[in-house]
Amino acid sequence: MSDNEERIPLTFTEIYRRARAAGSGSVPPFDLQRGLDDLRAWIDREVDLVEEPGRDLASAAARSSQAEIRGRRDLLEELVALARQPEDGPAVLVGMGGAGKSTLAAALAEQVRSWDRQVWWVSAADLAGFSAGLTSVVRDLGGSRTDVDSIAKGAADGPDRLWRLLEGSPRKWLLVIDNADDPWTLAAADSPAGVQDGAGWARASRRGLVVVTSRESDQRMWTGAQLFTVGQLGMADAARVLRDLAPEAGDETDARALARRLGGLPLALHLAGRYLRSGVAQWPTFAAYDQALGSLEGSMVDRTAELSLDGLARHGIPQARELMRLASCYAPESIPTRILPMTGLREALDGLRGVGLIQESPASITLHPVVTDANRAHLEGPEVWHSAIAHLVGALGELSFGRPEHWPQYRLLGQHLLAMLDTAADRVDQDHLALLMDVAATTARALIHSGAGRAAGTLCQIALARGAALGEEHRAVLRVRHQLAWAVADAGGLARAEAIYQDVLGVRRRVLGDLDPDTLDSRHEFGWIAGRLGRWAEAEQRYRDTLRDRLIHTAPDARDTLTTRHELAYAIAQQGRFGEARQAFEDVLRDRQRVLPDRAPQTLQTQHAIAWITAKQGSWAEAEGLYRNLLDLRQVLEADHPHVLLTLHELAWTIARQGRRAEAESIYRRVLERRSRTLGDDHPDTETTRWALSELRQGRIVDAVHPA
Repeated sequence: MSDNEERIPLTFTEIYRRARAAGSGSVPPFDLQRGLDDLRAWIDREVDLVEEPGRDLASAAARSSQAEIRGRRDLLEELVALARQPEDGPAVLVGMGGAGKSTLAAALAEQVRSWDRQVWWVSAADLAGFSAGLTSVVRDLGGSRTDVDSIAKGAADGPDRLWRLLEGSPRKWLLVIDNADDPWTLAAADSPAGVQDGAGWARASRRGLVVVTSRESDQRMWTGAQLFTVGQLGMADAARVLRDLAPEAGDETDARALARRLGGLPLALHLAGRYLRSGVAQWPTFAAYDQALGSLEGSMVDRTAELSLDGLARHGIPQARELMRLASCYAPESIPTRILPMTGLREALDGLRGVGLIQESPASITLHPVVTDANRAHLEGPEVWHSAIAHLVGALGELSFGRPEHWPQYRLLGQHLLAMLDTAADRVDQDHLALLMDVAATTARALIHSGAGRAAGTLCQIALARGAALGEEHRAVLRVRHQLAWAVADAGGLARAEAIYQDVLGVRRRVLGDLDPDTLDSRHEFGWIAGRLGRWAEAEQRYRDTLRDRLIHTAPDARDTLTTRHELAYAIAQQGRFGEARQAFEDVLRDRQRVLPDRAPQTLQTQHAIAWITAKQGSWAEAEGLYRNLLDLRQVLEADHPHVLLTLHELAWTIARQGRRAEAESIYRRVLERRSRTLGDDHPDTETTRWALSELRQGRIVDAVHPA
C-alpha cells in the first residue's frame, strides 16, 4: 500500500475477526512466529490501530501491574471483603486528583480477577466513552441489539437493561467506573434525584460489585453507596514509595523530607521517584531534588513534571516539553499519536515514558488528568491550541461518517473534541472555533449513524454552548443545530426536532439563501420530519421543491440529489402510487449503480424498496426473485444483520401470498428467533414478525410495511 492510499482504522477485535474470516489455511497452525510476523507486517502496512470502543486503554490489567498500594493495605482489604459480599455496595473511592484512586481500584481488579470473576473497566470521563464502555459490557453479557441501542441512545430504560443482564450473569463480576468526577453521569436519563435514587448505573447487587472513582467527595451525592476516602499517604509509607522507586537516591531521613515536601501525594511521589531513577536527573538524590523543588513555583505535580521535562531537555530531548504541552490540549486518556505529529516523536515518547509522565499503548498515549492540567496551565498564547485544533480536525477529516469501520475512530477522537470545546473555546480565534464547531457537527452525525444518539445530542449541546461567541447565524453553529435536531428525532422527540429544523431552515434561508447547499439540506430534512410525522403529501411536496433547486447546481446523480430522489419516491409510495414510485426508484437505482461502489448500502436500499413495491403491486413471484437476489447481494453482512432479517421477513410475506404457507412459516420462525436474540422480545421489529407468524398460523397474511 502506498503512502497516499487510505489506511484502515481497526480495533484488535476487528483484526482478530478478519483473520478468522480469512481462514487459517495460508499459514501452518504450528508456525506461530511466521503468523505473528505476517500479521504485524499487515498491521504496519495497512492499519491504523484504534481502541476498542469504551475500553480504557490503561485497562485494569495494565494499571494493576504498576499498582503502588503502600499505605492502602487496610483500605484494599476492606474493598476485597466488600467484593466477596457485594450486596452492601456500590463502593465509591473519592479523593483529590493524584491520590491513587484508580491505582487502588486496579489492585482490587487484579485480586478479583484471580478469583476467576469477570472484570470490566469503563471510563466515565466523557459521555461518549462511558456509553461505548457500557455497550461493550452489554455485548460481553450477551445483550440484544435493543439493549445496546437503548444504552447508546441514553434511553431511560438503559440502566435497567444493563442491570437485568448483570444480575443474570453466570459469573460473578466487578465493574469499575473510573473518573466519574460528575456524579450525574451515573444517573438514569429521567431521574430528578441524580445518583441518589439507586436507579442509575451504579447499584448494589449480590452478583458483583460496582466500584466508582471520583473527585467528588460530597457524601450527599453518593447516598446509598459506601464511601472510601483515598487521601495522602503517611510520611513513612510515602518515603517507602520513594525508596522503592529510587533505592540509590538517599536514606530514610532524606526520603521522608522529600515525601513531606511532596505532601504525600502518590502521583507526585511516583513522578519524583521515576525521575530520580531515569538517568536524566540533574538532581539525582532525594536531598538535591527536595532543594530543587523549593526553588520552583506551582503545585507539587507541576514542579515534579517540570523538573522531569528539564532533565529530558538537558539530555537532548527538548521536544518532550512541546509534546506534553500539545497533548494537554486534548482529553487525558487515549490520545492518538497521529494527532501529536512532530520531529523526534519516538524519542520524546520514550523519554516521557521513562520519567513516568505518560503511559503508552499501541498508537496512543494516556496522561494523568492532574499532569494534563499542570501542563495546560503553561499554555499562554493561542498558538499551541491552534496547532492542536488543526491536527484534530485533520484526523477527523480523514473519516467518513457513513462508514461503520470509521465509527470507533469518531468515538475515540470525539472525546478529544469535547475536551477542546470545553477548554479551548475561550482561548482561540473565531476561525479555529468555527473549525471545532464544523467537526462537532460531522462527529455528531457519525455518532447518530453508529447508534450513539445520546452522545451526539450531548456533543451538540456542549458545542452550541461553547461556540456561542460565533453568533446564532454563523454557518458552523447552524450545522451543529441541524445535527441536534436529528439527534432529538432519533430519540423520539419528533415535534421538538421539527421545531429546531424549522428554526434552522428559517435562519439559513434568510442568511444563506434558498439555494445554498446547507439550506437545501435543511429543506430535505424538513420533508423527512414531515414524513416521520405521517404528513406524506407535505413531505412529497417539500422533496419535490428541494429536488428542483438541487438540480440548479448539481447533477441528477450527485449523492445528495440521489438521496432526495430516493426519499421522494418513498413519499410517493406511502401514498399508494406504487407505479409512479417504482419508476422513480428504478431511475435512482440506475444512477446509483453507475456512480456508487458495487453493493453500496444506498444502492441496496433502493433495490429493497423496488422489491417491496413489486410485491405491493401483486407481482408476488417477481418480488420473490428480487428479494432472493437482494439476499445474495447482502451475503457480506452477518446473518443477524437488521437488513438481512428485514429482507427475509418480506420474502416470507411474498411466499405466503403465493400459497406456500409452510415455507413462509419456517422463514418467519427463523426471523423471529434471530430478532428475539439480537433485538429483544419487546423490539417493534420482533413484535412485527411475531404478529405475522401468529396471523399466518390462523390462516391470515399480514402485509409487510417497509420502513423508510
